Amino acid sequence: MVVAWTLSSNPSDSYLECNGQAVDSTKYPKLYALMHNTPDYRGVFLRGLGGNSANLGILQGDAIRNITGTMGGSSSDVAGLWDYGTGVFYQFNQGRYSVYYSKAYFSYVSQGMGFDASRVVPVANENRPINKAVRYFIKAK
Repeated sequence: MVVAWTLSSNPSDSYLECNGQAVDSTKYPKLYALMHNTPDYRGVFLRGLGGNSANLGILQGDAIRNITGTMGGSSSDVAGLWDYGTGVFYQFNQGRYSVYYSKAYFSYVSQGMGFDASRVVPVANENRPINKAVRYFIKAK
């Protein structure tokens, strides 16, 4: 049996932390008959079997939600090529310029489109669900 433990102290000698450690065959013969090492659950989220989960015991890689947006406009538009951006895209103007070409001045707007995922989804330096840290222990005796 694996239990989630919310304290920094260990529950008792009857439990081993799930950190990949070797199981002592003399001290925990019944557990050793099932596994030679405890599972290593450090830094991973345990997930109930079913739905979109992987099979039992398989480490499933991380993923994020789809990030979408649209952008568009017209090159004949006085404002510039990009008129709008939705979702993760946004428009920014870099400046208005005049160019002398073939005995005439032409004016144009330099524009760009930016991509910012935080406009659509929460962002961090990792992919993660809402969480609280716990330590996992396996009943050894």
